[in-house]
Amino acid sequence: MTLQVCRFSIAFIWLYQGIVPKWLGPHADELRMNMALGLNEAQAHLLSYVGGGLEVVLGLLVLVFYRQRWPYVITIAALFGLFAFTLLVVPAFTVSAFNSTTVNLAVCSLAVIALAELRVMESRG
Repeated sequence: MTLQVCRFSIAFIWLYQGIVPKWLGPHADELRMNMALGLNEAQAHLLSYVGGGLEVVLGLLVLVFYRQRWPYVITIAALFGLFAFTLLVVPAFTVSAFNSTTVNLAVCSLAVIALAELRVMESRG
């Protein structure tokens, strides 16, 4: 059951983050962060849509391949990468009221728990 909670939580977060602030908006903060890279508004929108697509794909991969380790490892690596990107490009976003720091830490924790559960399942045979 623990693996299922991790699976659905991680997948939901990836799917939500890919769809709501990137595809349905895109959210002003997403665009501001992208434009901090020197992109114009159209390019910032495009990057937001592409990033959202990658997040949706990762959410679906976690749902489908949840008994394998690699979706969780990719989740951890992606979240560290996104955090580093945010820290370098718009550091104020890491300490704002609704910041990515706490969400990234929580999702990484779920991924670590999922990896531990998989290890237990593998040891049982």
